[in-house]
Amino acid sequence: MERPSSRQRVLTTLEHREPGRIPFDLGTTKVTGITRHAYLRLMTTMGIDPTPFQFFDVTQQLAVMNEAILTRLEVDTRGLMPNVVRKHPSIEQHQGYRTFRDEWGVTWKMPQDGLYFDVVESPLAGDITIKDIDQHPWPDPTDPCLLDGLRDQAKTWHEQGYAVILESVCAGIFEMSCRLRGYEQFYMDLALNPDLASRLLDKFVDIKLQFYEAAAEQLGGLVQFIREGDDVAGEESLLMSPKSYRRYIKPRHAELFRAQRALFADPFYVFFHSDGALYDLLPDFIEMGVDILNPVQVSAKGMDTRKLKQEFGRDLVFWGGAIDPQALARSRPDEVGQRVRARVQDLAPGGGFVFGTIHNIQDDVPPENIMAMWEAFRQVRGY
Repeated sequence: MERPSSRQRVLTTLEHREPGRIPFDLGTTKVTGITRHAYLRLMTTMGIDPTPFQFFDVTQQLAVMNEAILTRLEVDTRGLMPNVVRKHPSIEQHQGYRTFRDEWGVTWKMPQDGLYFDVVESPLAGDITIKDIDQHPWPDPTDPCLLDGLRDQAKTWHEQGYAVILESVCAGIFEMSCRLRGYEQFYMDLALNPDLASRLLDKFVDIKLQFYEAAAEQLGGLVQFIREGDDVAGEESLLMSPKSYRRYIKPRHAELFRAQRALFADPFYVFFHSDGALYDLLPDFIEMGVDILNPVQVSAKGMDTRKLKQEFGRDLVFWGGAIDPQALARSRPDEVGQRVRARVQDLAPGGGFVFGTIHNIQDDVPPENIMAMWEAFRQVRGY
């Protein structure tokens, strides 16, 4: 009998059926990766040459995963990052800080010994009008340079049998609106100037739709997901009322997901990342056509994995949820194994589960804990 490919394994679990073993994702998106120093320590521990080093995303200091690590750990997915500024920014040095400005006009800053960049200047901050939004120097989402080289890489991974994920051209429409206006200001816009807020949200919807069209032309049939996301919740509650989400954000998310399905050849699934206490919105996500929920933040209110699987496991695939990076950093290796086994027990039955950490592995995670996670998973991944 022919051995199933990684892609077949992933597609089987996405169909809510049990593959021969649980699929595994590590390092193939901006929300399932490893930061620079944790990655370099892992490479050394595994006896793999860490050079040359490349960033997958400079703002989060995420590494491009060496193929030797992905192969040895039997990772079933591979990820494509468009050639956006945050992949290869032109960084300037100023008084102990590193800064750069991205293609959206947002300025990012990080101390020389910092762990990641933060937004420090928003180009549409202050007293603006809808005309100011329209006249902003928006980047071209159909620029061929964004996808340069990605088709060849996707084709190679497809032929090798991997499931391939494409990152979107930017963060989510809500997050990007906050970055360009400033977080506090955009919340005020939603309450006091909804027409302006809506115009900004619609601009990002339009940009993403144009990017999807260009990406589908180049990569249709080779990728199974676009990694979309919008963080709309914190650990204790949503970041806005359900009413506001349903009025301003949900219809636009739904438009994006419909477009993905229309543009990309099957098999294709809607992958949506949102941190936090999302329980109250999960029926909305299902209604919009979300297939995959990531990262399944179990530390957030209401995000108990057993309950989530029981209530939503027929409709949602849980991608992540295995262990929180904070717990991965602070636990003993044996405790890591206990956490992994508990999450697998909750989420794996019946398929619909891709094993992975809850967001990116951070710099304070020791390599022995990453390997403890992997060893525990390897012991329980079979159905």
